[in-house]
Amino acid sequence: MKIICWNVQGAKKSQIRHEVGFINRTIKPDILILLETLVNCQNFDLIIRQLGYNYFSTIPPVNHMGGIWLLWNDENVDVSIIAKETRIMHCLVFDKLTTKECLLSAVCASTRKSKR
Repeated sequence: MKIICWNVQGAKKSQIRHEVGFINRTIKPDILILLETLVNCQNFDLIIRQLGYNYFSTIPPVNHMGGIWLLWNDENVDVSIIAKETRIMHCLVFDKLTTKECLLSAVCASTRKSKR
């Protein structure tokens, strides 16, 4: 199972689609986590559908800060979302090749030390 987590600092940039395409062709991750997407609910659906993943779960940014996109294809993994909050998403991942499960948490922590 291959998992990539990337702080993109804005997923609306056109270069993100090209870079994700390169990652998909070369590394072929089963799960891609994008942090700091900074994309509101009105725009994320169009962008995500262009990134090459069959399934996704998102947490929108708050006050133009944060945002988490968890993207996956189900060829090698099954993903079950357990909980979502403002800056964290927990999921259970079942690796079909090894038949093992793991808990995966995507965290987009505040840059302010007092809010972490």
